Amino acid sequence: MTKTTPLFQLNTFVDQAFDAKKKVIETFVLDDKVAAPLKQFVEAQRTFTKQANSSFVEFVDYMTIAIKTA
Repeated sequence: MTKTTPLFQLNTFVDQAFDAKKKVIETFVLDDKVAAPLKQFVEAQRTFTKQANSSFVEFVDYMTIAIKTA
């Protein structure tokens, strides 16, 4: 059994949340001219959120090292 990292767990949650947003758009927004920009916006949010998670995990890793060496 492989151990999952906190970043993997965060990204899995992010993917589930943003897949749900995308599904809501696909279900309720019937006009493709409106749906396409909304889907692009959701993907931009997903990318930003994953980058923010990555930066946070990296920061925590550095702080953990700093605290252990102090």
